[in-house]
Amino acid sequence: RGYTQLQDVFMSKSKKETPKNPGFESTIWINESHILESAAAFGDVAIELAKMLSQYGDPRLNVVFTNGALALELYFKAQVVERVFDPAYFEITPDGNQRPATEKEYVEQTKPVVSILHSRLQVPKKYRTHELVELFVNLNDEVQDKIIGLISGRVPRIKSKKDMVEFLGLINCFFVDKRYEFEGFISGIEADKIHIYTLIPLLQAMKESMLGKR
Repeated sequence: RGYTQLQDVFMSKSKKETPKNPGFESTIWINESHILESAAAFGDVAIELAKMLSQYGDPRLNVVFTNGALALELYFKAQVVERVFDPAYFEITPDGNQRPATEKEYVEQTKPVVSILHSRLQVPKKYRTHELVELFVNLNDEVQDKIIGLISGRVPRIKSKKDMVEFLGLINCFFVDKRYEFEGFISGIEADKIHIYTLIPLLQAMKESMLGKR
């Protein structure tokens, strides 16, 4: 448990750190589809592993739950990311080299200063959690309705927002808890295993509806 608490400290610290401006280095522009593709990849791992599970005591069940929960987390966060711009300024020196410059120098243009406009995607503070219920209920009604509409008829257990919240409550902290499943007492018959029969169709429906892929 001490190790887990130390992990939580490092996670909370990393969330507060602002990524360093890459300066003159080239960066690429991504949008929310990049996050959706990542979510689908994590979901695919869960979907495929679920087909291979042994009847009892298979440690891969925890991999299914960990990847599946992370996939849902990313599907939800992709709906709310914001773009952050962070320009870098450089003076082109007479010998053709680059020297870091300031925004003031760029605006005044008393020297040949150029700007490289870097950008990244950022999850708003209220959504920086692994808890699936909190993520879903904090989405605005329009986004919640969109998600339920997309999966409607594809996931037998989930027909409404209430159904979604109830199911997410059952797997709410799986991304954190299932990574360290070995720290707890492990029963001979996993009571949580029944959740894959809703989780897997949900992951399939989210991928198909948001990316148009099977």
